[in-house]
Amino acid sequence: MAGGYPSNLKVKKNKFVEEWNGRREITEKAFTMDVGKVPTIFITLVVIPAGIYYWVRGEFQARGDRRYKNMA
Repeated sequence: MAGGYPSNLKVKKNKFVEEWNGRREITEKAFTMDVGKVPTIFITLVVIPAGIYYWVRGEFQARGDRRYKNMA
């Protein structure tokens, strides 16, 4: 008996969980790209990672990490 529930358990499906699961399956079909989403996507995918990179790099340089000891 792989998967499923035995008949004596009386498990009922939760309609909200089932709807959420259905929406997850069709996310790529429901997603629409418009001009309003471009700044959010750009900030999330480019600006924030670049900011973190330069911040961490600056910390390494300020602390004298071994990779930056020979830099002028």
